[in-house]
Order: sequence, then structure tokens, then C-alpha cells
Amino acid sequence: MLTPLDSPALAYKQQLAKRFDRAAVSYDAYADFQKIVLRRLFTMLPVGAAEVVLDLGTGTGQALSRLSDQLSPSCLLALDLSPKMLDVARRSSSARHATHYVCADAEQLPFRSMSCDLVFSSLAVQWCLHPKGLFEALYEVTKPGGYLVFSTLAEGSMPEIRQAWRTLDDQEHVHRYLPMTELLACVKRAGWNLLASELSDIKMPFDCPESAIHSLKKVGASFIAPDGGQTLAPSTWKAFLRAYETQRTSLGIPLSYQVAYVVVQRPINR
Repeated sequence: MLTPLDSPALAYKQQLAKRFDRAAVSYDAYADFQKIVLRRLFTMLPVGAAEVVLDLGTGTGQALSRLSDQLSPSCLLALDLSPKMLDVARRSSSARHATHYVCADAEQLPFRSMSCDLVFSSLAVQWCLHPKGLFEALYEVTKPGGYLVFSTLAEGSMPEIRQAWRTLDDQEHVHRYLPMTELLACVKRAGWNLLASELSDIKMPFDCPESAIHSLKKVGASFIAPDGGQTLAPSTWKAFLRAYETQRTSLGIPLSYQVAYVVVQRPINR
């Protein structure tokens, strides 16, 4: 049974869906970082077929064709909070196996208990409000012996943006991400057996601060303030860009991520 969301959580999820709806048409053109993470995550997939596969936070469906090719599922479930992302996924996917597109919240899964052989998720977990509850819910919908293979942002991501804003105010302008140790603890407490984990530092270079921020907005990944946020004054925005510019290196303006890759299995006897 799904638990109704409280008002702040519902408002956050609605804003998140709108953010990704707006980014749906531009996502693939700006998702260089996301593609790097996805390629690495695919190298960690367990070998062999899986009958029912769930792509949690499928976005524009970049993973669907390869999931279809590598796992040969009889049923491929593509879930996303954004209707327009799913529209793009439907049009662009070349998955060879039956694909069902599901518009739903990752924290409000509409699936039966023990219905999935493998859950795959790249860079979606960090948008969830309650990681412990998420991993418990994913455990519930995964068959005994099934797998959860995911990537997510970890503590220390986007320090350049955080540092630039700190010169101007004491407000939060970057989402808080779990430390790797806390992330793995959440997974283990939910009952999963840890098979593999990796923490990777990925730095993306840009020509200017505007381009770095633009890359986030165009994939729907910019900061969502708890109070909905307020429009910045032009002078504040320019001051932020100047502060960010001071971090330029020989490669350009950096935007760094700490990426956690995790593979876990539901015990066969539970």
C-alpha cells in the first residue's frame, strides 16, 4: 500500500517533475556527464539474463536498448516521474524486448512484491527524499536472488558551486548528498547483500561558469530549494559567476562530482 506524501514532499516531487519535463527535449544533448556514469555502471551489471528488469528513473531511456541487449528480459519496465521524459524515451528507444513505460515516483512504486529480477538506476537515487525507505521498497519488489545496480551522487559533489556561493551568502545552493559510508549503511539496513561498490571523482571542464550552470539546467539537475526558491537579482547572479570564475584551471571551469556505484543482491532465502 502506498503511503500518501505530506505537503512539502508532494510540492518537491511536483517541482522535480516539472523541472525534468522542461529539460526533456534538451537532455540528451547536454548529458555528457550522465553518459560517462551510465557507461561505467553497465560494466558492473551481473552477467546473465533477467526476466523482469526495472530501469528506475529512466529519463529519456538512454539505458533501455543496452539493458534489452545485455539482459534479454521478457519485460522491461521504464519508470520516471516526468511524463515528458517518458515521451522522449518512447520515441527514441530501440529496445528489442517488450518495454512498458510507467510514470510514477521512485518512492511510491506501483509494483507487486517480488516482481523484478533486476533493478537498474543511474543518477536517480539522489533525488529521493528518504533513501532508507527507497532501498526497503526496492528490496520488497525484487525477487530473492535478484539485483539492484545503481549509481548516485555522493557527498562532495559540485564543491565549486558551493564554494562560489559561500562567498555571497550562507544559504544552501547545492543539494546535500549522502557520504558513501552512510549510503552503504542504508542499503545494508534494508536487507541487501553488498556485492560491489566504488566511489569515483569525475571532473567536467567548461569554457565559462555560465556553461557549467547551463549544463545542469538543460538536464533538469539544478538545485531545488526547500521553499521553492526565489528569483535571484541580476547583481547577485553576476557576483556568483565572478566567484565561480576564480576557480578556473588550465582545463577551464571545473564542475566535479563524487559518483557512487553500487551492486547489491537480495538474499536468496529472504
